[in-house]
Amino acid sequence: MKSKMILIAYQDDLGTKSLSTFFHGLGYRVEATRLMSEMIRKIRKGNTHVLLIDDEIEGVKACDVVPLLKNINPKIQVIVISSEESLGLVKRLRGAGIFYQAMKPVDLGEIKSAVECAFGKIERENPKEGFFSFLSPELVPA
Repeated sequence: MKSKMILIAYQDDLGTKSLSTFFHGLGYRVEATRLMSEMIRKIRKGNTHVLLIDDEIEGVKACDVVPLLKNINPKIQVIVISSEESLGLVKRLRGAGIFYQAMKPVDLGEIKSAVECAFGKIERENPKEGFFSFLSPELVPA
């Protein structure tokens, strides 16, 4: 993987700044947005690997938007930061294809661990970009 890109789609400016600074300090490329349209545009570009998303963006629940995001980029790993603990929401988020659900207030250690695991999953599922690239069949020039 060329460079590890995290997109933070979060409503709270202080939370966005805190997460951005934290992950930038760990060496990740970080972008942030508060707008649904901008988030979709950035994911459509294909550079985003992990998405940290608030449980609601511009009045749209994360469990309603995650299936759309996974349609745009099936490889993206979505981590939802939620304030709601209901079992129904957890089932809807899991069914939508999220990677992990963290609870508010944000525990930076927990989020860091989830992000590292998400990138690990991406590398395992896409070996062509990882260490064993020589095992992937490619066309040999004649």
